[in-house]
Amino acid sequence: MGCPSRPPPAGHGPAPGGLLTGSPSLSLKPSYFVTNRTGRTTLERVTRFTTAPNPARLPAVFASALRG
Repeated sequence: MGCPSRPPPAGHGPAPGGLLTGSPSLSLKPSYFVTNRTGRTTLERVTRFTTAPNPARLPAVFASALRG
């Protein structure tokens, strides 16, 4: 017979560690989250980039999103 099924050790399962342990994660919040401090700025920059694509604007978009 097989050995009994045991849960995987913390940090080795399909769910992120923070989900099971309550520890903070490094995941970024999407810019449309109400709690994201730079959401409005990021969304404005994404909108400007979408209406007039210019690769020179991308660093500002990413910087704003990462600052969130």
